[in-house]
Amino acid sequence: MQLLICVLLFGAALVQGRHEKYEGHQLYRVSGPATEFEYLEAYLDLLSTKSAARSTSGQLEALVRLSPEEKQKWLPLFDKKNMAYTKVVDNLADVLRDEEAQINRARHNSKRSGRAISFNAYYRHDEMNEYLESLAALYPGLVTVINAGLSYEGRQIKYVKISTTRFENLRKPVILIDAAVHAREWVTPPVALYIIHQLVEAVVDRRLTEGIDWIIIPMANPDGYEYTIDEDRMWRKTRSRSHPEADTCPGVDGNRNFDHHWGTREASKDPCSIIFEGPTAFSEPETRIIRDVALQNVDRAALYISLHSYGNMFLYAWGNNGSLPNNALALHLAGVRMAEAIDRLALDKADRYIVGNAAQVLYFTSGTSRDWTRAIGIPLTYTMELPGYEYDFIVPPEYVEQIVTETWAGIAAGAHFVLSIW
Repeated sequence: MQLLICVLLFGAALVQGRHEKYEGHQLYRVSGPATEFEYLEAYLDLLSTKSAARSTSGQLEALVRLSPEEKQKWLPLFDKKNMAYTKVVDNLADVLRDEEAQINRARHNSKRSGRAISFNAYYRHDEMNEYLESLAALYPGLVTVINAGLSYEGRQIKYVKISTTRFENLRKPVILIDAAVHAREWVTPPVALYIIHQLVEAVVDRRLTEGIDWIIIPMANPDGYEYTIDEDRMWRKTRSRSHPEADTCPGVDGNRNFDHHWGTREASKDPCSIIFEGPTAFSEPETRIIRDVALQNVDRAALYISLHSYGNMFLYAWGNNGSLPNNALALHLAGVRMAEAIDRLALDKADRYIVGNAAQVLYFTSGTSRDWTRAIGIPLTYTMELPGYEYDFIVPPEYVEQIVTETWAGIAAGAHFVLSIW
């Protein structure tokens, strides 16, 4: 099946982007103890966090965005706490303008070539929904599109059910995948769409559909995603305004809004924090859709993956305290198999995937979809952090095909692991 990519709207929106709000903002790589980043996460924009290279003492490294005003406050604090830092980007606005130019070139090349769906570009929310509907029309015996509900701003959130038995064979395991819970992580929806493409159109291994039912949500946070295209490329949260201080600080971090130890971290209680957990657990219509899908299929759900960017990691429970679930060995083994499959196809410059407990690899978090889905009984649940290379989560379009291809290899390995234990 072929999808003509309507990229003109995307490019037109980018031309109107407001990158000037990030003039003078700089990016720093900062390293220090995990406990320091638990504190900093509430007050600064940590674009990524990972284990510091060659660290044997719990040291982490984070990419931190600092405005000119923040720089005057936080660099002296880093010095005081003996946290090493290095400036890696002098002006974030220039980086965002360069990304815009690259996307416009990719749009132009796609238009000239007349290619079908190509995984070297990014799509609008409506284009993704149109693609899903076209698959359902072409493959009615395999694909069902569900209109799951509306986002806070009224956008239709759809997901696909892929099944050779129309979800009627209750012996088959279910794999559930979501993408774009964090709006600015643009590379995650193409991965979800590519998984759908491999299962429906470019079918190589029919065991993956004959033996497994799939549910895939390619765009979990359409309001935030569209806002990153039209207004603010760095936006992460939803766009809800149903909490105190919402007029000043709208939105909720969707990956802090799940009802697993929700409300137990002070760092997530500030509405103006980038990791604001929301006024209540499942306050967001977007996270309630993921909740409802998981609960409806919990008896058969074997594997849940939430796609994020970036960091090259498979993280599993429990993130709130660092203890391990009773099936930690299976969690780790399945994660390693997926990671190894990806690493075999990875670029030489890519970091190898890390597999481990989220709190032990990074630091404590609460209210995550990974921990909540494990708590309700899905055995294998992960936060998957995709590659960013030297571009972090601002991944140029020409790298998308590499990322979707290698990630599919990992997902397929996870699916085969499910078949081996089900």
